[in-house]
Amino acid sequence: MNTPIQAEQNSLRQSRRELWFILLTWLGCCIWVIGYCYFNGYHLKPEEVSTLLGFPDWVFWGVAMPWMFANGVTFWFCLHVLKNEEDEEVPK
Repeated sequence: MNTPIQAEQNSLRQSRRELWFILLTWLGCCIWVIGYCYFNGYHLKPEEVSTLLGFPDWVFWGVAMPWMFANGVTFWFCLHVLKNEEDEEVPK
């Protein structure tokens, strides 16, 4: 059985892992959205814009796809990675 100090350290370590995963995923999506939209949508002339599922193609690939990816990663993260640690022992 873990001592209270060890349990607290394990919980803090797990929380930090979760934090870094969330921050790096957010940063990756942010870089993708800004970079893709800048290079593929900012300099387009109106006659060059094509659509995909009703979106301009650069919006679909630069905003909608990262949004769907982030939702999928969030769903996976919540089901498989996120852990609920017990804060206190259950009274007998």
